[in-house]
Amino acid sequence: MIVHQVFFWLHQPEKDLKAVMEGCKKISETESVKDFHVGIPADTTRREVVDHSFHISLTVYFDTLKDHDRYQEDPVHLQFIEDHKDKWAKVQVYDFEV
Repeated sequence: MIVHQVFFWLHQPEKDLKAVMEGCKKISETESVKDFHVGIPADTTRREVVDHSFHISLTVYFDTLKDHDRYQEDPVHLQFIEDHKDKWAKVQVYDFEV
């Protein structure tokens, strides 16, 4: 299984958080996605090793690397990027295999 974690830092979170989160939820419409979760930083204890600076986290699960690669070119994913890329200041992706 491939886990695809995406962290978003927004230019104007008070204005754009809801729209980007709704866009993230549409990711589930891509046929290669097995499961996904979208959320905001948890109100956990502030510690040096915990990064609470992001505004949105999207975690997407794929059965195979091929499914992940199909997702990268899926029209739903590409439309999400087109619709929201002007709203984020930074995006960081972590992909790992389990």
